[in-house]
Amino acid sequence: MLGCLPAIVRHVRRVSNTHHFATLTSGFTAVTNDYLRRRLGGLASLLGDAEFRRLAEEGYFEPGNLHARSRDLWQYLDGVAGMDRRASDEGAARRLASDLVDLTGKSDFADLRGEIDRLVSYLDSAYPGKKDPPDVQVLKGHCREWEAECLWGYFGWDPEYVHHLRLGFYTGDIFTEEPTEKRDVPPIVDLLKEVRPDVVSLAFDPEASGPDTHYKVMQALNAAIERYRAETGSPPLRVWGYRNVWCRFHPAEANIYVPVSLNMFSVMQSAFDNTFISQRDASFPSWEHDGPFSDLAQKIQVEQYRMVKTCLGREWFHEHPSPRIRATRGLVFLKEMDVEEFGGHTRRLRRAAEDR
Repeated sequence: MLGCLPAIVRHVRRVSNTHHFATLTSGFTAVTNDYLRRRLGGLASLLGDAEFRRLAEEGYFEPGNLHARSRDLWQYLDGVAGMDRRASDEGAARRLASDLVDLTGKSDFADLRGEIDRLVSYLDSAYPGKKDPPDVQVLKGHCREWEAECLWGYFGWDPEYVHHLRLGFYTGDIFTEEPTEKRDVPPIVDLLKEVRPDVVSLAFDPEASGPDTHYKVMQALNAAIERYRAETGSPPLRVWGYRNVWCRFHPAEANIYVPVSLNMFSVMQSAFDNTFISQRDASFPSWEHDGPFSDLAQKIQVEQYRMVKTCLGREWFHEHPSPRIRATRGLVFLKEMDVEEFGGHTRRLRRAAEDR
């Protein structure tokens, strides 16, 4: 999100554009036991409230209630806007209640409280890094998926436009499986057929430059795009590759340069702080920065701006006729490719990995 957000925000502002956001893995390994324990404690404290009981009587927490999932989101963001911690906590607790009902099949509040106690007992006894049982993995994954919905809700997109594919190669093992054509590609193909995108963006990180998940998602997405085009004969689409905090483009590798202003830095920091709560104190921060990843992303984008300013000269920016360029204090680097170039790149990476 941090490597591409300024670019996406520019396109979100045009109402003629439609965006869909896909999380291909749930990211449950990034959720700490302490964070989930706090979320469960917040839910437990609200289960006795009259408002929660009224919502339960209306079927608010029943699985498949898409309207309620949108209400969770807007409740949370209203609380963020009003600096009302209780209101935002209530939105998050509502979603966790729905997820817990869906996971356990229990909707009675007394039963839910028992499930919360059981989960907290497990979290109290588990050591950091332990592979969690499946139900805890799922619940941690729901926490990360909720955060993704909150992020894109910042810009007006409700959960209908945020898709959680939960690809099967992501297991929580130290060495995860490779994506497979049979298991991991079809969900992406189905989403491509549903959305029929003009542009697909992804983290364009080579293997071993950061989380291995990015490389494996790249391989699965390439296979899905090839199958999608073969099955539908769709018009050519473009691929935008971005890089996150673990790997960077050299200016010569990128071909789209997105200006980032101080205003956009403020938006990025606020969005990260208020949506990716589980990542504000990440368990495995970058070797470059012991603090929020949003700080490191800003540092990288400022460095990229300085490189380009050295090439073009400060006058090009400071005396430019466009106020948007004069306001530039950072740059996002993107690499735009057609599907043939993208496919060639991913195949070369796979061959290099297999030859080791």
